[in-house]
Amino acid sequence: MSIQHFDLSISVSENTPLNSYQWNELAAANGNIWQTTFYDEVQKIFNNYPFYFQCFSGDKLIGGIKIYRYESKKLPPFIRSISTRATQGSELLIDDDYKTNFEKIKTLLLSEIKKWFRQMHITSFYNYSFYGEIEKLFSFSEFNKVWESKIGIAKIDLTKSTDVLWKAMSPKHRSEVIKAEKNSVSIDFADDIESFLLLMDETYKNQSGHVPNKNFIRKEYEILKSNNAAQLVFSKHNGKYLCGALLYNCGKNSLYNFGGTVKNSIGAGQFLHWEIMKHLKAEGFKNYFLGETSFEKTEANLKFTEGITKFKLRFGAEQLPAQHTGFALHPMKLKTWNLLKKIFIRS
Repeated sequence: MSIQHFDLSISVSENTPLNSYQWNELAAANGNIWQTTFYDEVQKIFNNYPFYFQCFSGDKLIGGIKIYRYESKKLPPFIRSISTRATQGSELLIDDDYKTNFEKIKTLLLSEIKKWFRQMHITSFYNYSFYGEIEKLFSFSEFNKVWESKIGIAKIDLTKSTDVLWKAMSPKHRSEVIKAEKNSVSIDFADDIESFLLLMDETYKNQSGHVPNKNFIRKEYEILKSNNAAQLVFSKHNGKYLCGALLYNCGKNSLYNFGGTVKNSIGAGQFLHWEIMKHLKAEGFKNYFLGETSFEKTEANLKFTEGITKFKLRFGAEQLPAQHTGFALHPMKLKTWNLLKKIFIRS
């Protein structure tokens, strides 16, 4: 289906974009790993299936957004519609040459998304930002907001010189890097997901709360690696891995998505990220995203709001605003679905 508006047209396609090559090129130009077609294989693990909303100027793809549709397979067919969820997994894509048309493109896409909501009988909608560009999220004032998480995203601008990047780091981090160098810590780029998962075990073994699913990380890594989008980097001392970072690369952006570490006092963690920054810069990357941070101190989660956040920002990272939001398009259906999950599905 498509609509026309002056010289622009909007087309919606299920499962694949009209032109996968064009779509992935646009995702790479935006540095957005989550919007690539190859990430769809990951989402199918969670029963999420993509719909591509594409904006064209003539035959040229100039913007678009991928939205995943979920419907529980555990419910009987006649009531599955109460479980339908739509997810905008990351920011809208737009061609740099058409940024002046951003609002027009977003408005056209929004109109088509609302129409699609009705056609697909969507019960709830969720959006997530990972690159600090909340203006590229779709929001709906006419629907009930049921969830919101306002966070920060740590970004390091790799277009700056190495000297400037070094001086932007906190003295504490610089001293740890120097300590690691004196202790002959080295960097290893290795395709060794099992060693990385062991490091993650060390990181999370004394923590409560959500622990990442190792089988999922293993599968996600293999899928993205097969598309040249995943990279593992380790800091090593006396033949032993002390810290590891799982990077997801797209276009000129590299995203630190998971990490694992063995407690040490020789600066292996700071050294790891400093070496990653230098490596990415040499490879032509423009940004290194260190992931989520907190703007406020929370007593219930000091490890993240104080420890992890400070660790990331001390690399000289800029803290960008980001948010995750949920909307109830049909509040009673959503309430019923949430109740059923607790009673029958135990998800």
